[in-house]
Amino acid sequence: MPALVLVLVTSACSSAVSGTATPIPGAENLAVIDAPGTAAALAAVKTAAEAVFSYDSADKAAFDRTAETHLTGSAKAQYTALFEQIRNNPQPVRLTTRVLQAAALELTGNRVRALTVLEQVNGTTKGLATVAFTALAAGGRWRLSDIAVSPAQPSPAPHPEDGSAAGLRDSALAGARAAVTALASADSADPEGSYARAEAVCAEPLLGEYRSNKAAYLDKFRTSGVRAVVPPELMTGVTTITADKATVLFYANVQVTDAAGQTTAKPLSATLDLVRAGPTWKATGVRTVTPS
Repeated sequence: MPALVLVLVTSACSSAVSGTATPIPGAENLAVIDAPGTAAALAAVKTAAEAVFSYDSADKAAFDRTAETHLTGSAKAQYTALFEQIRNNPQPVRLTTRVLQAAALELTGNRVRALTVLEQVNGTTKGLATVAFTALAAGGRWRLSDIAVSPAQPSPAPHPEDGSAAGLRDSALAGARAAVTALASADSADPEGSYARAEAVCAEPLLGEYRSNKAAYLDKFRTSGVRAVVPPELMTGVTTITADKATVLFYANVQVTDAAGQTTAKPLSATLDLVRAGPTWKATGVRTVTPS
């Protein structure tokens, strides 16, 4: 088995490959609202992502063909930078990639921005990477135009909660961000407060789980000596929604500071189940995305 570390897992989120996609000011976001359009755009992103992030060193010419077929704009340079190490590796590589989870963050006309979790396999080595893709449609074909590994991008401007489908979607997203921030943050100097903030964003059955394990959670908070902070660049996208329930895919680089003062980023990709609780949304379950 070659000593290969998967390209997307090891590539640092540097300015060369991190992506630059931003919301389109003033444009109506139809993600999830236009269900057929959202499904078609996500299917196109899935096809392109799985093609461009799969690689066989026995057919190096396919790299350029795939880029020409599925990429446009800055994504071409980002793709080349991401694969520079793996293309120069003298050992044989057969990397297969598939999309495990995907959510549309923004759909405006011929542009979609999607959050994805990719599984990559090379022989018996397996790993995950979270990537935000922007894709553009032209001539009946979607092509990836921006690639952001371990992304931290702003959310589209929220639609007012006015009873519309867009308002419902963005209300759920705001609830998801509040829930993730409370659940994934912790401070050993304030264990009771850390627990209370997490409990406040939960509904059954997650609420019962927190309450039954309260003593263990508090002990863990007190003894860990760490402080975990969810940055504001938390990325969220609705995958399913009804009037009172939603599922949201999210990604965050949680900043964890240990007892010695060393801070490291801990990536977290998961789906969050939500239920409407009056004017707010609360978490009923969290499922971390894991390799198949």
